Amino acid sequence: MKNYSKLTSIFRGAVLASLCFFIGIAGAQQKFVRAQATEAKREDALAKAKVTAWKNYLGTLQGAKLDNIMSNEKAFLADIDSFVVDINVIDEKCTAQPPSCTVTIKASINESIVESRLRQGAKTASAAKGSKQDEAAAFLVMARVADARTVFDAKVTKRAESTVSTSGSAASADAAASNKAGDASVSADSASVTQSSKTVTGGSQELKRDKVVYAPWGQVADLQNSIGENLQNNQISFLPWDALVEECSVSDSANFSKDFAASEDGQLPAKSRLDLFKKFRECPTGAVQKAILASIEIDGYRKDPNTGLWLASGNVNITVYELKGTRYASVGSANRNFSGRAEVQTDAARDALKIASKVASDVIVNQINSLK
Repeated sequence: MKNYSKLTSIFRGAVLASLCFFIGIAGAQQKFVRAQATEAKREDALAKAKVTAWKNYLGTLQGAKLDNIMSNEKAFLADIDSFVVDINVIDEKCTAQPPSCTVTIKASINESIVESRLRQGAKTASAAKGSKQDEAAAFLVMARVADARTVFDAKVTKRAESTVSTSGSAASADAAASNKAGDASVSADSASVTQSSKTVTGGSQELKRDKVVYAPWGQVADLQNSIGENLQNNQISFLPWDALVEECSVSDSANFSKDFAASEDGQLPAKSRLDLFKKFRECPTGAVQKAILASIEIDGYRKDPNTGLWLASGNVNITVYELKGTRYASVGSANRNFSGRAEVQTDAARDALKIASKVASDVIVNQINSLK
């Protein structure tokens, strides 16, 4: 009986250890890549193939993550065995004369380790630069979607000109008009006068640009939180908008989307922007050093001919402002196009805005890092 209990304990321990190992593997984010390289020696070809696999992985990335890795490329390559793992040689062709070996591998990229190394690098860079992250930024997201479109017909203006000509004896006609004596010969001559007319037509056409009416996006707080999450993941400090409303007396973020939706030029009105910056500078708990404005708009919908899904398209504008004293200056800006697809228009808009928030946050990360 004791032996049975002991075996049961050992079995449970083995199961628990296996379960923990499985959870550890499942929690790791991995991406599979293939690569090939040729060198004179097999070991050199294998080492080169690992580097090629890493570069193939980089080809799948974009935005802030790619920029951060490329800025520290030497450090990543120096520790490549930590990132390129589970290497399997799936093909190998070697010749003695001339000495040559071509190796094809399949490997995994441990993205969890990559993300961890990026976070460590961000912390180190911040400490080395005197922790400029303490200068927290305030970021505002505004979003609007096309609600209605007014299409104007072409305005056509027509013009006609007439020319009248007279044939016969003009002198006789004048005399007939003034013939008080009733001279028969003059009157007869005036009767032979004829007239002809010529009409020339022309015109112009004026076509007014379609007018789009926008409505503010109701779930702007979701976009604000989505961008805030990406900033946190990249070790960039920011001030939550709720805190700014309470401490700096700024308006709720939804109000700015209303102003943005009513804007004719697709920008937050200058008065609203200047009032906001003034409150940032006068904030009782400390002046805000940077302000980031991200305006996102969906300007149209159409059916994708290939999938039959609704396609919502638009653009996102991001501007980073440095606030100093009573002045402010734009220190970075970018514009990106995006689109989203779904079976329903509103879902397509939601998908497009989700993509736009990712695009916006990547641009913000790059621009904030460039100012450090």
